[in-house]
Amino acid sequence: MFRPAIQRVEVLVAMAIISLVVFYTASSLTVETRQAAYDIKIAAAQRMANAMQILKDSRGKVAVFMDDINDPNETGLIGHQFTYITTDEGDLDAKISVLDPNVAAMMVDFLTRAGVSAGDKVAVTLTGSMPGGNLAVVCALEEMGVVPHILASVGASQWGANIENFTWLDMEKVLYDTSIISFKSSAASMGGGSDIGRRLSPKGRELIQETIARNEVDFINSEDLADAVKRRMDLFAVQGPIDEYKAFVNVGGGAAVLGDAAYARLIPPGLTERMQFESMRNGGVMAKFGREGVPVIHVLNIRTMFAQFDYPYAATPTPEVGVGSFYASERYNPWTTALALVLLLGMVITVGLNSKRKIKHHLEKYEPDSYV
Repeated sequence: MFRPAIQRVEVLVAMAIISLVVFYTASSLTVETRQAAYDIKIAAAQRMANAMQILKDSRGKVAVFMDDINDPNETGLIGHQFTYITTDEGDLDAKISVLDPNVAAMMVDFLTRAGVSAGDKVAVTLTGSMPGGNLAVVCALEEMGVVPHILASVGASQWGANIENFTWLDMEKVLYDTSIISFKSSAASMGGGSDIGRRLSPKGRELIQETIARNEVDFINSEDLADAVKRRMDLFAVQGPIDEYKAFVNVGGGAAVLGDAAYARLIPPGLTERMQFESMRNGGVMAKFGREGVPVIHVLNIRTMFAQFDYPYAATPTPEVGVGSFYASERYNPWTTALALVLLLGMVITVGLNSKRKIKHHLEKYEPDSYV
């Protein structure tokens, strides 16, 4: 019984096998595409790695007695659960996650996508709660050559920079003195509730004031939350109009920065360029910058922020420098894909035309009724 090639089982099986081989080959031959500012990202990550080692070494013998359960990557930069200057509960996994040099490259990615380049002016607010996030931001800013204006708060949540003689301001000074960074905070507040040290003991507030004094930073001594927001905006305005800042970067959940807690939950982590900040009338410093059209980079809710890049959360050990989709991404090779398409189309067309020719020949040679 006559059967054209397109109906023959062995031909169809052969076509299926060839298709699978071509598909597997094309899908396996991917090319790595580097993301924007790749070299700067690598340099920022390396700078942060150096910064972390310098800070660890600066602790001397204290760093030898690290808690390898709560600090599994042995950074020496995880704080204690309770100290005099501890303001709130903290997420230990989040603190572990951002003590990763690759997070500095992540910050470069956010800043680059926000349109920030060398020489631009950037507003920055830091807290003591997430020293890894602070390190990532300052190393990214240094490597990009931008001009930051930094305001800090000293109080820290659990596991952050809450060791009384090793606060974020103390870390920052070490980095400045060792030329890891060429800038530091110009002023700092208590932090804690309403940014005035609420929920801290008198002893805790006294220790924070001593920290600010020994690091020769101006004290933002506010009366209440509204005053704390105003004082920060006034300090940023000293450097020029708010809308001249190319980005606003915040690390942590500082009360003066986030403002009303209900609004704070609406601001997503990472880069936000378009959002209805106008409706946040009781919002803090971040909302005020957002209302002026300044891109906002919010380093909080770390698990969600990492998920944007499919990056491992609370990884042990820390991934090697250069690992992460913010450095490069793998894509199918367009030439290989095109060749595979041509081969498959050629095979189908060839078999089809051959079958058509044979059917036509068969119909001309035999009666139509004999065709099955």
